[in-house]
Amino acid sequence: MADNTSLTLEERFAHVKESLPTPSATLTTTKAHAEEKEAPKKPAPEPKVEDSMTRDLLKNKQVELNRREQELTRLQATIDGKLAKLQALEKRLQVMLNNAKETQDKKMKHLVDVYSNMKGKQAAQVLESLDEEISVKILAGMRGRKAGEILTFVRPDKAARLSEALTNMQLPFE
Repeated sequence: MADNTSLTLEERFAHVKESLPTPSATLTTTKAHAEEKEAPKKPAPEPKVEDSMTRDLLKNKQVELNRREQELTRLQATIDGKLAKLQALEKRLQVMLNNAKETQDKKMKHLVDVYSNMKGKQAAQVLESLDEEISVKILAGMRGRKAGEILTFVRPDKAARLSEALTNMQLPFE
């Protein structure tokens, strides 16, 4: 055989083709040999990715995914921190609102006591000059007999409005 380096690709291909067995030779197999061929074959190993461009592309994508994952983790930590601050602030505000409500209730009870201890005519004069909402709250906090006594000294139109507001206040589900 001649030197392989001086042969052209076509000449090498022809030489390899000549060295292969003929189709009739491959058909003459024994029954045992045919059964061996029918035995389950192991799957061929997957070809390895040898292309450096593909490897670089995959590596770059992995780096980008890792960067994004780190960014998402950082953002999640930031959001969790802000959420914790907001929850703490909400608790503080709720405590402040409860304290303000308690203080307002105490002041209203004090006003109820003050007006309950006044003479009916004097309390009526003051209640007529107050905002109707406050007047209603004061009257609602009093015993019925005392509130009735005060309302007898209030102008009839104002007494009617206060009585109606008292009724609506006591029946909020209508």
